Amino acid sequence: MWTNNPQEISSKYGIKQKQAKLFQCTAEHLQARKDGGGNSKSNIVAACLFCNQLRHRLKNPPEPEKYKEWVQRRLKQKKLPKPMINSNGKDEKR
Repeated sequence: MWTNNPQEISSKYGIKQKQAKLFQCTAEHLQARKDGGGNSKSNIVAACLFCNQLRHRLKNPPEPEKYKEWVQRRLKQKKLPKPMINSNGKDEKR
């Protein structure tokens, strides 16, 4: 994920800046604001734009713990878009 410079991700992984935008660090509300979730530290975690938007596009978004498990499973199966962080916390090119 990146916070200030999409060019770094773009050049590091050989992807277009439009693709790098998907990996921008965003504030993911565990309980959606539309469902009464606030902006407290306990309700916000870091998530890439791709994962944040994907969760909220689902008809019935999963609870945070279930979504976390899904993301971790997908990372292990290497079924999320590159670049992602592997379970060892190291950059991984796919």
